[in-house]
Amino acid sequence: MNVVSKIVCKTAGIAGVSAALYDAYSLGKANSHRVSQQMTADHFERVHAATRTLGTESEVNNFIQGKVRDFRTENPLISVFGNIKGFVGGVLESLGNNIIPVTFASIALAGKGTVSKIGAIGVALSALYSVAREGFGLGKHTPVD
Repeated sequence: MNVVSKIVCKTAGIAGVSAALYDAYSLGKANSHRVSQQMTADHFERVHAATRTLGTESEVNNFIQGKVRDFRTENPLISVFGNIKGFVGGVLESLGNNIIPVTFASIALAGKGTVSKIGAIGVALSALYSVAREGFGLGKHTPVD
């Protein structure tokens, strides 16, 4: 395999992996914010529901319950765990959706000779399919149809 085809195959592999990783990071970032907000809201709802009533009419119990409620609602770990859970979920979802381009890009990077060329051709065909489907709407059914 000559030098030019090696460079083209490796470049296609790098481009495919880079695009997939960028997509995974972007979706993970967006998903982390959404899941964090949802987990915080669910936690606040549970804490609020749990502290709506007192077992006895006691000012001391009311004070303690208020302080515990404030501590639980201002707990930063809930949003941290929500961010982590959302980010990991978004990254894995994106990588799962892009498994075919990632596979072809990995083959183009790791393969040698004809195998590397097959991977590069797969990356190119996958990119063309994405442009045709997402860019031009070929094969998509829209509510307007």
